[in-house]
Amino acid sequence: MKTFMKIVGVFALFHSVTSLILLTYYDFTIDLFMLAVFVLEFAIGIMMFVGIRVLNDNEYHRTYTLKKRK
Repeated sequence: MKTFMKIVGVFALFHSVTSLILLTYYDFTIDLFMLAVFVLEFAIGIMMFVGIRVLNDNEYHRTYTLKKRK
């Protein structure tokens, strides 16, 4: 699950940033809808990495409390 989230997050971040850079480099006009799609894709990429951190924190706290009970 974490590996899949990392792959999707990296792809989303890379695609949104490089698409915006290439479109502005070749003087392609970016309308508001395209900008919204790229911003949403960037946010999805960031949220994947936030989700991975939350999963790691939950796993750490679960194993810590199980060890403490023994």
